[in-house]
Amino acid sequence: MKYIITLAMLITFPFQIGKGNKSVLQTYDIKSSIVIRIQEKVCFVVQLLNGFTEKGIYSETLSIKKNKQEITRINLPSSEEIKNINVNIRKYRTGFILEAFYGGGNNLYNRRFYFKCAKSSLYLYKIVGKHIAPNSNKKIVEIKNIQPRIDIKDFKILYYLENT
Repeated sequence: MKYIITLAMLITFPFQIGKGNKSVLQTYDIKSSIVIRIQEKVCFVVQLLNGFTEKGIYSETLSIKKNKQEITRINLPSSEEIKNINVNIRKYRTGFILEAFYGGGNNLYNRRFYFKCAKSSLYLYKIVGKHIAPNSNKKIVEIKNIQPRIDIKDFKILYYLENT
């Protein structure tokens, strides 16, 4: 009696198909994660992902899921686009804060983007910006209330980092 042993091997490749020349994370780690519950049936998960693109460039992405379905993915700028950028998220009341630190030398910047839940979505409603010049003890704080509020799906972080 002959026995045939079948060995099945599953090989997975860490890639995704993207449009054009967008930076798509090939492999990623979850840097931080926040769960926001606003009603019994609505739950948001905000995740800050980091990893490398297929070109080997370090990249960070903000993933927003509503009831386990991803509603948007925001590619965050690299250190090549914004000098020395470091991004964090943290829970805040009925939403979250996306905080970006960047700059160097005589100009250091901090931007806090405040998002809150309303009408079953997340909206940008306030930006607090700080500009610090360490050698001159200069510190400028600017608060912008966003009207009308901007849906998280339409949020372009690069625009606000360059223009606030």
